[in-house]
Amino acid sequence: MLELSDAQLAAVYEAKKLLADVGLTTAPTNPDDHDSDDVDFLGVSRIIAESLPPSDSGFSCAIRGSHYKPPPARAFTAEEFRRGLDCINRQTSVSAIVNHPIDAIVEYPETGERKGVAIGHRFLVNPIPEKLYLPHENFQYSLGDSRGGETDVFCGILLQGRTGSPVSCEHKRRSCKGLKYCSARSVSTPAVAPLELNSLAAAKREVFFKTLAFYCTLAEKGCAFDIETDGEDIHARGFDTDSDSEDSSSESESGNEATLETGTKIIKDSRRKAGSKFACRGKLRLQLDENGRSFIQCQYRKKSDRAHLILRSLDEFDIPYLRALLENDTSIIHEREELARQFGYGPRTSCNFSASPSEQKQLCPYWHRSDSGSLARGRLERVAGNCPATFDIYIPHDLVDCPQIVVICRSPHSHSQPAPVKTPPPLLEIFKSLLLKLDWKLADATPRKLMLDSGFMTDFRRVLGWDKRFDPPLDALHPSFGNLDHVRRYIDELRHVLFPKGTGFEGAELLATQHRELPEMEQYVRCAETHRLDDGTTFYLVICMLRAMSALLMQSKTLSLDTAFKRLSGKWQEFEMERWDLSNMKSIIGTRAFTTSQSAEAHLILFTRIFEIASADTGIPCRFRHIHGEGFELWITDAHKGQALGAGMFCQKLCAQLREVCPLESPRLLQSLDPYDHLRRFLRLCTTHNKRNIDKLKPYTTRKVRNAMLSISSSEAHPDLEGAYKIIKSGGRKAKAWLKDKQSGSKFAIPALYQPASLIPLEIWKSAPSTTNGNEQAHRNINRDGVNLTMLGAIMRGMQYDARAMGALDLYSSQGIYSRDQTATHFRRLQRSLNRHLIVQTRVIAAANEKKDSVLPIPPHTESVPPDIEIGVEAPGLPLYTTAPLIPVHLEPESLPTASWYAEDWQMSDASENQGPNASSSSIAYNCEDGHLHPDNIQEFLDTYGFPSALFDPNVQYVAAEQPSYVDPLHIQQYSNLAPLPPFPSHYAFNNHNY
Repeated sequence: MLELSDAQLAAVYEAKKLLADVGLTTAPTNPDDHDSDDVDFLGVSRIIAESLPPSDSGFSCAIRGSHYKPPPARAFTAEEFRRGLDCINRQTSVSAIVNHPIDAIVEYPETGERKGVAIGHRFLVNPIPEKLYLPHENFQYSLGDSRGGETDVFCGILLQGRTGSPVSCEHKRRSCKGLKYCSARSVSTPAVAPLELNSLAAAKREVFFKTLAFYCTLAEKGCAFDIETDGEDIHARGFDTDSDSEDSSSESESGNEATLETGTKIIKDSRRKAGSKFACRGKLRLQLDENGRSFIQCQYRKKSDRAHLILRSLDEFDIPYLRALLENDTSIIHEREELARQFGYGPRTSCNFSASPSEQKQLCPYWHRSDSGSLARGRLERVAGNCPATFDIYIPHDLVDCPQIVVICRSPHSHSQPAPVKTPPPLLEIFKSLLLKLDWKLADATPRKLMLDSGFMTDFRRVLGWDKRFDPPLDALHPSFGNLDHVRRYIDELRHVLFPKGTGFEGAELLATQHRELPEMEQYVRCAETHRLDDGTTFYLVICMLRAMSALLMQSKTLSLDTAFKRLSGKWQEFEMERWDLSNMKSIIGTRAFTTSQSAEAHLILFTRIFEIASADTGIPCRFRHIHGEGFELWITDAHKGQALGAGMFCQKLCAQLREVCPLESPRLLQSLDPYDHLRRFLRLCTTHNKRNIDKLKPYTTRKVRNAMLSISSSEAHPDLEGAYKIIKSGGRKAKAWLKDKQSGSKFAIPALYQPASLIPLEIWKSAPSTTNGNEQAHRNINRDGVNLTMLGAIMRGMQYDARAMGALDLYSSQGIYSRDQTATHFRRLQRSLNRHLIVQTRVIAAANEKKDSVLPIPPHTESVPPDIEIGVEAPGLPLYTTAPLIPVHLEPESLPTASWYAEDWQMSDASENQGPNASSSSIAYNCEDGHLHPDNIQEFLDTYGFPSALFDPNVQYVAAEQPSYVDPLHIQQYSNLAPLPPFPSHYAFNNHNY
């Protein structure tokens, strides 16, 4: 019971005196205090409780109540028995009583020590309806088997009104539902107490459990292949979905239970989603590979069909036991599991797992072997009436007159106390009130995000009175919150209340409707709509922008466009249009949209709707310089074809009714221009994206080829553009594909990279940003507020971000306060750019030096490398160029030199250039002079492939093999400890000379 300090006791006496002076003194109603010097704590507490202010004090009362430790029941004295103070009625009485203060939370009430003995619990409650919590709702015991009671009874003198007379009550009769136990709890095999194992035996037990769990997982999951989702032909796999088929006959299914051929029963939770009828039912077999290592694969897996399951990493399992389980070898299974039982573990031991009936669990988490030999998860079962404990609850009809509730607990429980898995209602109310303060953040709230949210944690610390340095865990409020799934369920429940349409597209539609009712300057979600594309798919579109953003967008001259994929989870992408603000020298988001398609048609719809909304907001029509003589001068994008083509189609749509002549290409009419013609007049590609894509070709091309690719991206006339094209074409298959895509696949690319091929004026070309780094930085900034969000979460976080950005612009224009100490100028921006470039360059050099230092030193040479290579002696009967590797075809058994081609002065300075795993000798164009290769071509070949890591034998003639192979016995004999030779031109012949 809560103890009062001397100061609190004095305050109670003073309060009682003040109340008596105004006629509010009540007669003693607490039989425990009839000899307590007339200190009517109950009367005072009742009046104070009725006057509690509606503030966080209620929270603190609930927190104090959760820390309440109930005292043991006080037995009635002989005098009290004589006076009948223990009687409820003529047939019912209690042996002892416990008085609990207001707001006390009792989760495990004391019961009688033997059958029939009753303990009375009298709870003082707050009669205000919104603050009333029934004390039995805090019990962790599940109540409800024996229901009954009366609506108008008396509870003796245990419940009395202000006048001291018994009050009319509602009587509820409940009994304890006990616990749910595993069906393997009472197996016929005698239970063996777990033994204390040494470290080796404990490790063996761990391997046993892992092996058994691995098999059970395989038995329940089976092959992960699904014909329907993987789009395979049902009849091509050698099995079908007919229940009478040969492959499915090994299973007998009944409801949520299936029995495999191995005797394993797969019992499924009734709430679990039904499995696909197209799932593969092939047997999983344990086999050995060519190296004697075990692996498991589906019987239908083939080299031509690799979608079926295969598992190779089996080193941590007991392979003999695993094989016995898969093949149902009962002798080995019995031997292993019986040995485990003798040590007190395994599927043949008795299970002690139990759960509260309030939990929704239906199956035991452990697998058990039945007497019949089948292996299955145990079912959680409850035997009705197995606990004799009963609860009689008396609730006065007039709680204002008698703010007390009596619960009589009769007979002891037949089971242990259940875990505190239920959250008492007063504490749950605190948690929900904290969640409601998150407002829109609740759309993406998770237990982890709650613990990382500073606002939530500040309120949580205040409610708990937490003064430690580290933040409190959620279970500091109640142990049940230690289960994060339990917390997530309450979050989902409250989220459904706040967002009745969900947090996806339907929620965005509702939000767009609500924003239309807001003041114009606060409207952010401008549309949430769907469109049917020509291919039959549905295009979902959500456009978000403030009216201030619309004004900035329509006043722009240069825009950069980019799409990000991290912000939203699932199929959604985030599209941004950003302007470069010269007055502030910073990038500003003009619009933000969420889409589900990147096709040209989808982008046409996107651009049309964006500028329709922006034009309606500002009264400014969408105009382009090359069409209208004013407006947008240049758009910069990455190389996405759908985005670029959609922009060209949008311009074509603007010119549909115009009959003017194009000012840049007279006498062509504007309406005759196709999308690529328009793109040539205003589109530019990001140079950073272009260089990044070229760098991806580094393993397949030479530096010369990549430099030729980079030279196309220029604002100056190329000195030899056709020569650059020739170099690229001669750079191999990947280089040719790159050039073909730029010239014909993405026909807008060359003009968007090479200004002389464009119709954009040179001054505009140079004045605009050359990259979409502003968009990338904007995406990075907004991603810091959260990624993998729901639609509503992304919208609301974007609204907060964009509102802050617009506020910063207003502050700078009105007060001159910039967001940084140093105002952005051309000098400042270029200075930072150069500093970043130097930092990156230093990092690259340091990484290259570290890589070079990590190379093992070359063994000392015993002979010098032949310095001469005779050129032009072709291998007979072979083509001049080949992609096949080379193997020795003629050996003269003389002493092999031990010198390596790795000479100190021949080492390449750029280590990364020595790697070309997918390159071939045919990817280099050789210039021949007088039938001989020019030495520059030798150097170009070596620049591409590096030097061989194997010893070179001048007595060996190397020619091309018909099939790529490095398994020639002689080759392995000579070079078994070395890396394979790189491909080499077939027309090199090496002869032994005296040097």
